[in-house]
Amino acid sequence: MPVATQNAWLALYVGVGVMVALCGVLAALKTIYDLQSGRLVLNFGTWTGRATALPKLWWCWQVNYLTGAPVILAIALMFAHHLGFATLVDV
Repeated sequence: MPVATQNAWLALYVGVGVMVALCGVLAALKTIYDLQSGRLVLNFGTWTGRATALPKLWWCWQVNYLTGAPVILAIALMFAHHLGFATLVDV
């Protein structure tokens, strides 16, 4: 594999990794906002409320995270286009 191809793949992986980390942090901030604004209510008063609090929190974070997935995919495709698809395919 040529060095240019390795560098292009490395740049693509690092770029997507940074975008995924940013999306995860923003999803966590949005989940915290949902808790504070009352959009997500966790009931700790009952046993079932305590048992379902963590799954509800996780589900809310997952929904917030997955709403950013199309943006990550679009940015990754645009970056791959910028790098050149021919460079990435030259294995």
